[in-house]
Amino acid sequence: MFMSKKIFRRDFIKKTLTAAVAISATGLFAPLIRLFGKSHADSSYKTIVVIKGKNLSQSTIEKMVKQGFDSLGGIKRFIKEGMNVVIKPNIGFNSTPDRAHTTNPVLVEVVARACIKAGARVKIFDRPVNNAKLSYRRSGMIDAAKRAGAKIEYIDSRKFREVQIKNPLNLSTLEVYEDMLNADLVINMPIAKDHSSATLTMAMKNMMGAIGGFRGKYHLNLHKNIVDFNKAIKVDLVILDAMRILTDYGPNAGTLEDIKEPRTIIMGTNPVTVDAYTTGFFNMKPQRVGYLKYAARERMGEIHTRRMNIIRKTV
Repeated sequence: MFMSKKIFRRDFIKKTLTAAVAISATGLFAPLIRLFGKSHADSSYKTIVVIKGKNLSQSTIEKMVKQGFDSLGGIKRFIKEGMNVVIKPNIGFNSTPDRAHTTNPVLVEVVARACIKAGARVKIFDRPVNNAKLSYRRSGMIDAAKRAGAKIEYIDSRKFREVQIKNPLNLSTLEVYEDMLNADLVINMPIAKDHSSATLTMAMKNMMGAIGGFRGKYHLNLHKNIVDFNKAIKVDLVILDAMRILTDYGPNAGTLEDIKEPRTIIMGTNPVTVDAYTTGFFNMKPQRVGYLKYAARERMGEIHTRRMNIIRKTV
């Protein structure tokens, strides 16, 4: 009896590891990577999907999101029945979506609905610079969450937890919002835009909205701090909003002349790689953005497009 149990356990472990190797080789199952603590420098993180839409309509965005998930192996690669999913958009400012200051609410709605349809519970939040209730409302995020069936949460200052940073560039500890730490899956949904201090704000910079403490202190050594934010918070999936982008006077100014419409979303499992690709929309090279240079030196992701596995789709 003892021997049969021992043999069963050995066979189970063997099969489990075999499956893990097979899945991780595809670079598609982010939660498994999260569970086993796989490094962001792993080659599986070099895959991104770039989906261009014909317009900004909801039906087009729905097709774009489905195409993105399908190209990464299907939504079931990421979402399992009963999962607690956090969606972290950029809701930093009291601005309407047409200003390109905040993540497109229709895109957030479509992603949230897809996750819920796949069996997940979804929570959406950010730590805005402007008044939270005004920012959530005017950005369209409250209505988007309601339509999708997701929960909107306003940041509760009592829910930040101290996290030790391994091999930090500048910050040995950070206060991280506990819902990011406790989630089964974290989806980072930034908008791509100009930023007066960070050069550009995309996926890596978007993590500042899940960090506690006085924002002003993080703007000293900002680029190194952004890298440390991403060491403290592990993201499973990035869905970057480049439907509209703000090319100048960011993060919360600019005119209509400063807004372009690439009508594109970029999906991948590595925020460094997604951000590096996205610099091209601003006619920049990744090396011009300080935090991307630091992240590359830390082997946190690929910043050279020629080494990325880029899947391009149009809907």
